[in-house]
Amino acid sequence: MNNNRNKQYGFGKSEKLCSKMLIEKLYSSPKRELFFPLSIHWMEVDADDTTPRVQVLVVAPKRKLHHAVDRNRTKRVIRECYRLNKQPLVDALSHNNKHIILSFNYIHTRTPDFHKLSSTMDKIIARLALAVSSL
Repeated sequence: MNNNRNKQYGFGKSEKLCSKMLIEKLYSSPKRELFFPLSIHWMEVDADDTTPRVQVLVVAPKRKLHHAVDRNRTKRVIRECYRLNKQPLVDALSHNNKHIILSFNYIHTRTPDFHKLSSTMDKIIARLALAVSSL
């Protein structure tokens, strides 16, 4: 397999947002939008060239989805939709030499349909790519 292709569609550990300090800064940032059934928070950060262009946090709250299996499936579907649709955002960030952190919060009470969520994710990525290029 082509190594470049695997990297393009991958979603490795380095792309996952784990820092509590960055998560607190992210949620205090005023940049947020609603794309039902997802709410997104995003923030531009200063980073070096070794870190990925985008770091992502996926949230499926217990208050909305009471069963752990539903929360786990929801997060898995969100991650997969992001993984398949992320390339325009990464390209826009690379072109502008910027790094962002991003949070996807699931706000619906039912588990998502992959195809509907994928089209929503496509709209989110397009909007973020446009916003990043205007910064």
